[in-house]
Parts: sequence; structure tokens; C-alpha cells
Amino acid sequence: MIHPTIIDIDHLKAVVSKKYYYLGKNKQQEIARLIFEIAKREKIGFSDVLEQIPSPPHRFSFIKNYLLERRYPSFQQKGLKISQAFCDVDVNPAFKVDLTRKPLITPKQFFVEESVLSAETVQRIRDKFPDSVFTTIKSYREHVKTREFTIVDYNKRLESFYLIREKFDFYKYCPCSNDSSSCGYFVMNLGSGCPYECAYCFLQNYVNSPGIMLPVNIEDFFDVFRNLKKDMRLGSGEFTDSLAFDHIMEYSPKIVNFFRHYPKSTFEFKTKSNNVQLLTSLTGAKNVIISWSLNPQKLIDAAEFFTASLDERLEAAQKCIAAGFRVAFHFDPIVYYDGWEADYELLVNAAFDKIEAENIAWLSLGTLRVSPQLKKIIENRFPETTLLDEEFLTGFDGKLRYPAEVRSFIYNSMTSWIRKKSKNVPVYLCMEDKKMHHNTQLSLTLQ
Repeated sequence: MIHPTIIDIDHLKAVVSKKYYYLGKNKQQEIARLIFEIAKREKIGFSDVLEQIPSPPHRFSFIKNYLLERRYPSFQQKGLKISQAFCDVDVNPAFKVDLTRKPLITPKQFFVEESVLSAETVQRIRDKFPDSVFTTIKSYREHVKTREFTIVDYNKRLESFYLIREKFDFYKYCPCSNDSSSCGYFVMNLGSGCPYECAYCFLQNYVNSPGIMLPVNIEDFFDVFRNLKKDMRLGSGEFTDSLAFDHIMEYSPKIVNFFRHYPKSTFEFKTKSNNVQLLTSLTGAKNVIISWSLNPQKLIDAAEFFTASLDERLEAAQKCIAAGFRVAFHFDPIVYYDGWEADYELLVNAAFDKIEAENIAWLSLGTLRVSPQLKKIIENRFPETTLLDEEFLTGFDGKLRYPAEVRSFIYNSMTSWIRKKSKNVPVYLCMEDKKMHHNTQLSLTLQ
């Protein structure tokens, strides 16, 4: 799933500009973009693609149609139309992620808002990391308001941690994609920023921060929940991994002990880590779910850098069950590629072989989807990835998605493999429209 070479973008643009001098800038841009994607997809040089364009291709429509047919061969066979314009190719080698060494989740520098200097969590972190530098700031917003941040800053995000006071975003509805069906989930945001490097991660689109933000006022979250006087299904893990920083914040025991008193509500820790030591030191609560995103190890190796391996995730799940918790799994994002069926059927079997169905609270399914903006960031940070080489259409929510029939086939296949193992484990779709729910007969919600 990783290309052996990276295409020389500047050379490609120069050649296209020279050969198609009579076309405008936007049309040259579209040609360069399509040649770039074809060369990556076919693992050949862009000059080979240029040479194979039938001559004389003077009309732009002729050139583009040829390139579209080659970039989207199955779409052409099925009569699917590709109508969108294609953005510029803009890959800066300085933005590439360093994947040669695993980042240490041991903060070098903490910036502490002055309003939380006396907080118990801050004092404990000072004691825990005596070699780290602690700097007082008036507020995070004041500290960053005059700076502009780039992908380079995002790549260095683990160098600086911000200990802040959350004032507003305690609980909110899960921000589903436009026109997707809501699952009735609430999000409790316990931080922003993740230590892992998943090539598809939407957090890369949030490059306007110089570090990791962690709220230290956990008791305020609990007070707000008490005042809501509402039972709900909620969890953490929208803007960060729920457990990756647990050895720093030590929030999981407090959260478990709080929500065990609200048995009609369900709290979920979503993670790709095996950082469960604090959780497994507790007596579990059945309404607290520990969940993992699962993919074949092949994909973890190629696109989920620095995360726990598949075996480590399943072993962590076993430990949590032994402590008295239930677990859940998210097959999301499912990536479509040659051989995906065999790999994902083995993945489903591996999960059920390690975890008894009665201990699984739910499973979710979702396929790879990226916004056009995220696509460009992925190309810069992970220039060798093949994740974007498949055929995508602009979906119902404006994101690039596999065609509906491909997604439906994936969901129905996954469901059939799951049902061979368990007839009763709840399965739902994530970030899909009502039509897809209808086509697959899968749930809109767990409630």
C-alpha cells in the first residue's frame, strides 16, 4: 500500500505547461492532477502517461476524457460520470511526516493557563514530569492568536502540551456529516490532538494548533452532566484518542467511577492504543465501554503509524473484559483494495476468536471518506500512500467516497461475516445517509 517512488511535481507541472501551452492555467492544472493520480495508481512515471495520450489531443475535452477513462476505469464501464473539476497538485516535501522513529508521548514543554495553575491535575503533572518545562500563559487563545500554523507545526504537535480550562464544549451532539443519519451519540471532548499518525485521519485538517490541548477541569464536565439530568450514550475520542494520554491525565478512573453511578447512560472510550493499565486496575462498570478501531494488520502497518498492533488491541480488550468492562469495535474506516475481502473476513474472525460475542456491546461499520481539503493534506504528509488511488465520487456530504454500490457491497459482506459469528451483536453504520441504511438494513442508531 506504499508507493516506492514519489512523483516530481514541479517537473510534471513544467512539462504539462510546455506541452499544453495553448490551454489556460486551470485546464493545465486539471491535466497535471489527473496525470499525477494515474501515475501513482499505475506505479509508473508521469512521462509514460503523457506519451500514451493519443495524438493530436488539441482539444481539452478530448484530453480530459482520455485521462478520466484511465483514472476511473470501472466508472467508465458502469457509465458513472465524473463531473467535478480537479484541484492543483501541491506537494511540499517539507510537510512529509517523519515515520522513521516512534514519537515519545513524554511532553518536553507544558503551557499552563493561569486560571488552572492551582488545579490538582496540574500539580500532579508537574510532579510526574519534573524534567519538563512549565510556562504560564494568560490563555491559549491569547497565546496563539497572532500566529499562523502550517502542516510543519502539526507535525511537531507533540513537542508542546497546553493545559487549559474548558469553558463551553463540555458535551455536544456527534457532528455527523451533512445529510448523514444521526446515531444519537454525544461527545465529551477531553482534548484536541492525537499522538498517532493515521494517514486518513480528519484531524490533519485541523492544522491551526501548535500542540496538544488537554482540559484539566474534569470536575466541571461532571457538574455539567449532573445538571443536564439526561441519560445518554456518549464518549470521548472525537478530537483525540481517548486513552493515548491517559498516563498523563489519569482521567479514566475518575470517569469510570463517575458514570458507574449513572447506569442508564453509556460512556465509551475510543482508542487505537493498548494504554489500559489504569482502566484494568479498576473494577469495571458494565455501562462503560472500551472500544477499538480495527483494521487488518496490513493496513495498520501501512496507514496507522505508531498505533497498537491488531494483536495488542485485542489483547487489551481481553484485559478490559477480565476487569469487568464490556468492549466494542469499530471497523472504520474500511479500506477498499484488491484482496480486501479476504483480509477483512480474517479480521472479523480474529476479533470473535479472541473476544466472546456476549462481551461485545456493539460494532460499527464505516468506509474511507475524506474531504477534498484533507486529500491535499494527505498527499503532502503521506506522499507515498495508496489510500487515495481507488476510484472516488463526491458523496452526499461533499466528501470523497467509494461509489454507493461499492459501499453497500462492503457493508453487506462485513455483516454476513459478523452474523456467521454472532446473530445478536448490534451492528450500525457510521456517517452514512438514510438510503444506505435502507439498502443494507442496518441500524440508524443503537438507542
